Amino acid sequence: MENLIEVPDIPPTDDKNGFWKNLLYIVLGTTISILLTFGTSQWMAQQKQKEERHLTALMVMGNIEKFASSLENCSEKMYVRDTFATYLLGAPIDSLGLPKYGDILDDLLSVSYTLLVHDQSVEKVFSNSIDTWKNMGNFQFIEGVGKVFSQMEYWESLHNGLREEIQESINTIKKNPDAYPGKTLDEKLLRDPNFRRILQRHHIIAIQERYAADHLRYINRYHMKLMDISEEEVMEFAHRDEDNVEAVVGEPKKKINEFVTPELNIDSLPDYQTWFKQHQW
Repeated sequence: MENLIEVPDIPPTDDKNGFWKNLLYIVLGTTISILLTFGTSQWMAQQKQKEERHLTALMVMGNIEKFASSLENCSEKMYVRDTFATYLLGAPIDSLGLPKYGDILDDLLSVSYTLLVHDQSVEKVFSNSIDTWKNMGNFQFIEGVGKVFSQMEYWESLHNGLREEIQESINTIKKNPDAYPGKTLDEKLLRDPNFRRILQRHHIIAIQERYAADHLRYINRYHMKLMDISEEEVMEFAHRDEDNVEAVVGEPKKKINEFVTPELNIDSLPDYQTWFKQHQW
């Protein structure tokens, strides 16, 4: 019979060593867990911050695009007014009292001098997040956007200033009609050297506004490159409301001519006391 191989005895485990090993495993496990949790939280916070910066950048560039679009529309209307102004400035001074020139002036003023404004809430959102941008080292973007906002304010002032100058000229002549040559308000306006200078400026302002729109879009494309955002994404963001409002509401927006009513005629109205008693105020 063959002898069985003797298996050596396993030395007993040292309880003290086992305790320290277990404690080490617990400490390592806890440390790794904390690092993973902290690291995950940090990563999620960074991702959230990145998404917020992306959204803010979209808001800023979308705002610039919308303003450029408004400037372009203003320029197109200014070219129309410039044509009317050219007819008026080319007329002989002694014929400005003729009704046809009053009609041309009415046509010029009927092309609405739309108030030009940009969304200042977007500027505030960007300003409030400056520290976030600085931490990322996007100084070129910060500086570029700051300059663009200043330019937008300048073009607002220029465009809206012309609108105010025209109204001021009309009001001044209405208050002091005898101080201006001519029989009618239209003729007095068209003879007034100050008002004629305003008419002469329509052409250069039309050019400046068209150039400004193109310049803002050029700088915006530079910002898109800096922030790695596509032009398609900016355009979609900028004009999303314009494209989607009717689809969301389910019906087209009404035109202003749907609200136009005939002017009142004194001959068609009852006497004042009768009309007043018929209405409750």
